[in-house]
Amino acid sequence: MSSTEYETPSYLYDRLSEAFGPFDLDAAASKENNKAGLCITEEMDALGTKTWAEHFVNPPEGTEIIRKVWLNPPWGPRDPVFPWVKKAVSEIGLSDIDLICMLLPFGRWAKWHEFIIVHAEMVRVTGRIPFLLDGAVAGTPPACNVVAVIRRNFSGYKWPTGFSGATVSGVEQ
Repeated sequence: MSSTEYETPSYLYDRLSEAFGPFDLDAAASKENNKAGLCITEEMDALGTKTWAEHFVNPPEGTEIIRKVWLNPPWGPRDPVFPWVKKAVSEIGLSDIDLICMLLPFGRWAKWHEFIIVHAEMVRVTGRIPFLLDGAVAGTPPACNVVAVIRRNFSGYKWPTGFSGATVSGVEQ
């Protein structure tokens, strides 16, 4: 598993979309592996100074305001997860985004994990996800995965954070 271009299998995305979506934006995708209606490609630079919504000041006709975001960030030795986690946390509250659902490697030892756990509901992924590369199964990652769900807080209510006890199966059933 040496590429950062892995695609989330559709069945897993569909499960998460049913639970938390539907998603309006895929914040780290190529045109070929985009899972939502809109996507931010590598050339658009999702980690840059623009908010994710600012990439779509004039969204395509029929596109709603971006409310729910899917994010399976590239990660590996040259693509650290922490910048993506920090960007996602900062995006809540900067625009109309209400929810960001991130598929992440399980990194209890990592700085980013300690940062995100106080901002997100953590959903354990059971089983190893068979990620895709160019539409074909490329293998499973060396680590388990988690789903981090960040929600916009509203007056008088704070969403639960940390491991909620929820799980989602990472394997096709």
